[in-house]
Amino acid sequence: MKKILSRTAILFLVILALGVAGCNGQATPQPTFAPTPTLTSSPEPEPQTASDLVLAMVDKLNAGDVEGSLAYFADDAMAYIVGLPPTGMEVYAGKEQIRSLWQDSSANHFQWEVKIIGAGDNIVNIQAKTWHDFTRQLGVAPLEYSDVYEVKDGKITTYGTTITAEALARFKLAFAEVIPPEEPAAPSTEQPVSEMTVTIASGTCTIENPVPLQAGEIKVTLNIKDQNKDLYALTMFNLDTDKDFFDLMASTVGMPPSWADILLIAEQEPGASKIYNINVDKGPVYVICWSKPPDLPIGNAGPIEVKQ
Repeated sequence: MKKILSRTAILFLVILALGVAGCNGQATPQPTFAPTPTLTSSPEPEPQTASDLVLAMVDKLNAGDVEGSLAYFADDAMAYIVGLPPTGMEVYAGKEQIRSLWQDSSANHFQWEVKIIGAGDNIVNIQAKTWHDFTRQLGVAPLEYSDVYEVKDGKITTYGTTITAEALARFKLAFAEVIPPEEPAAPSTEQPVSEMTVTIASGTCTIENPVPLQAGEIKVTLNIKDQNKDLYALTMFNLDTDKDFFDLMASTVGMPPSWADILLIAEQEPGASKIYNINVDKGPVYVICWSKPPDLPIGNAGPIEVKQ
């Protein structure tokens, strides 16, 4: 999605150092680390239940076997890391992109502890704790996450991990000491618009005409190009002044928070396109796109300026 956040270059390098935000596996104590072994190949996994498959995948990565862990993912799997700076969401499309994340994680002694809190034939929900060299250095390890997996035909097709609000609060304080928050952006000099188009395709979403918006009635067009999920959705918000985009993304698990005013909730089936008219009185505006199953944010944008 077209993000309206700045400074992403240096911050993204820092976030890459975080590796996997929160994954799943058998509970393991924080270990004493030996050099990560170099593994060139692993046997293909045997068919298992969805829960057993996810736990086996985690065991492989905890052991430093990147390729063995990746063998449990479909080639076109999607991974979503939700709630962390600099953008509130990172999207990894396909096994090759996930490989870069897994390799960095293994190189930084990533470990996790997990607890399965719900599982069906295809969906596995997990509470996770994670350790990574960067979060150890910040003094905030372990961090806690809510994770969800979709499994089809013996392969993980969707993986989403969302930092908890409590863990985010600790992380933001420590992160600000490493990279202080940027100054508020100057008001845009662009002409405001009264319409925007959101397109969901390739497992995430993009926005046309995102900034700035003209206060008043806004025409929002939602185009769904993807066909591989049962349902897609678009939500738009204003936030209380003491909350930010990362707080919003961390709150995408559970009930909507009281400090987020919902401007739009639009659900559509695959391939559908529809126009919604909403009233926007103030800014900034924040956007989150969703798909299910599993019920998961897949893209975002903001803060979008609103001009009176």
